[in-house]
Amino acid sequence: MQPNHIPIALGTALLWGFGFVTSKYGADHMPPLFFLALRFALMALMLVWFVRPPSGRWLAVSLFALTMGAGHFGLFYIALNIGVEASTAAIIWITQVPLSALLAGLVLRERPGWAAFVGIAIAFGGVVVLVGEPRHTSNALGIGLMLGSSIAWAVANVQAKRLTDISPLALNAWMSVVSALFLFPLSFVLEEGQIASLLQPDWRLHGSLLYQVFGSTLLAYWAWYYLLAHNRVATVAGFMLLVPFVGVVFGVLMLGEPLTWQTVVGGLIIVSGVALIVLRRQRTPVAAPR
Repeated sequence: MQPNHIPIALGTALLWGFGFVTSKYGADHMPPLFFLALRFALMALMLVWFVRPPSGRWLAVSLFALTMGAGHFGLFYIALNIGVEASTAAIIWITQVPLSALLAGLVLRERPGWAAFVGIAIAFGGVVVLVGEPRHTSNALGIGLMLGSSIAWAVANVQAKRLTDISPLALNAWMSVVSALFLFPLSFVLEEGQIASLLQPDWRLHGSLLYQVFGSTLLAYWAWYYLLAHNRVATVAGFMLLVPFVGVVFGVLMLGEPLTWQTVVGGLIIVSGVALIVLRRQRTPVAAPR
């Protein structure tokens, strides 16, 4: 990686890491599906003017939106709303890497290799340590939904491999459109108090929503795709191992979340397993980014 790209990679990790704090605040102070629908609606309004509709690919894009937008993000925000901490979410988030490697091996016939299997086993051993803490076992539903969101992300990654004919910007734009159209009615069926929460004079809530659109999504993904265009995928992915550490630090410092030995040990084990997968991939030719 070029020296001038390192600050961009670090900045991307910081943007995504801090995003766990703003996601947690938003999910706690607004109906979570409504908060997510607003995020996608604002994203769609920002992007659809610059991309073409995916002619002939609407079904595939819609299925991707249901998996990524409603599945991954929906489960993620609901889990935050019912008590999962931002620091815990940041650690579990990284499990999408071993899950993606495992699913790619099963569906796409991409052989993970022995190192990847070892990394997957280590990562999920860390999950066992993390969720074995009493405060997490008492919220099994929330932890289960957070793990479910990582599974949905892994499924979406497999779907995205079959959508390489659509640019990342167009895919994000139309995924946001479909997700917003699905999530708004779902929110009004399952949730209440949407308008009252939107109109409350809470600058942190509205700032969290804007950060999700401009910081965690537009700016962070622009930096991500810029780095992928100029560096090996595995090299860039290695910097993303910093995201859970950043999320934990911000969660502890800004939200007052507890930092226990299970959080530290479980997080280190998970990241070690993911690092083994990422670094092993770096030794072999890497396909071009989607």
